[in-house]
Amino acid sequence: MPEAQPKKNSSYLQWFGEILITLGVILMLYVVWQLFVNDPVVSQSQQQQAKEYSIVDHKNPKEFVKMRSNLKQGAVFAKLYVPRFAKDYERLIGQGTFQKITLNVIGVGHYVSTEWPGKPGNFALAAHRTSHGAPFSKIDELRAGDKVWVETNDNWFTYEYRQTAIVEPSDLSVLSDQPPGLANATKGKSYLTMTSCHPKWSNKQRIVVWFELLKTELKNGGTPVDLVNAQRQ
Repeated sequence: MPEAQPKKNSSYLQWFGEILITLGVILMLYVVWQLFVNDPVVSQSQQQQAKEYSIVDHKNPKEFVKMRSNLKQGAVFAKLYVPRFAKDYERLIGQGTFQKITLNVIGVGHYVSTEWPGKPGNFALAAHRTSHGAPFSKIDELRAGDKVWVETNDNWFTYEYRQTAIVEPSDLSVLSDQPPGLANATKGKSYLTMTSCHPKWSNKQRIVVWFELLKTELKNGGTPVDLVNAQRQ
């Protein structure tokens, strides 16, 4: 009895299986590269860029641009400090949320339709949770009692955590001056909103964290004592 000839289908299946395995390995290597090589390098670069605006680290620090309605995309007008993310966490804030100009390069972007820091209303920010330095990678770890600081040419603004929410990407009410999803939101108060994709490695939803302005201080008074203490803990 003659031997049965191997079916061509089996060779096709084997070929297809090998391709899937190869693609899986490539994807895994990309994730490893993104998490452990690229993101840390970009994150460190963003941190160093932020320090160029610090009088503590430079004798002749760079100055932020003045806040005005016609700022171009990517113009750096402030700096964000979040000790919960890391004791020395500093990131520049650029105007706008265009990815190629602001989010992928500077790190943190300001929604142009929202208020400036310290003003009544909502000062809203966006940043990546993964990739391009992942400035908001730990946004889900923010909790009651946490404070963040915003530095401009003239002032320090201290904000305190109020609430976290998970919303649909289409829900723009989170950026309003009096967000309906924020408990006890009051007209005339000053809020800071941080937004990013949720869950990690997905843009299916958005994670939103609200803060309320506690105090405004003049820059000539030095770094706020609370920030100095938070960075030492």
